[in-house]
Amino acid sequence: MSEAKSGTNHPFFGKTHSPESRAQMSGPNHHMYGKVASFAMTINVYSLANVLVRSFSSQVDAANWLNIPSFRTTFLGYLSSGKVWNNQYVFRKSVL
Repeated sequence: MSEAKSGTNHPFFGKTHSPESRAQMSGPNHHMYGKVASFAMTINVYSLANVLVRSFSSQVDAANWLNIPSFRTTFLGYLSSGKVWNNQYVFRKSVL
């Protein structure tokens, strides 16, 4: 890396965002607030009797509703394998 782009010589070194600019990019002011990502998929949660319990617009929402702490490993593992979660639910995905 060149000296111009390292440490104190870099133009953004030590810069922080002002509280006003942070407020502009959070909550309802954020450009993605209330939108679903284009690559999102609907997650359907079924009971063992194959009855739809609830649908979610994202994998994260479904994992949060089920209080699954490790989203990436636990939830996605059950989603891809089709195994039964907690002796109650089966997860199925469908592309929006």
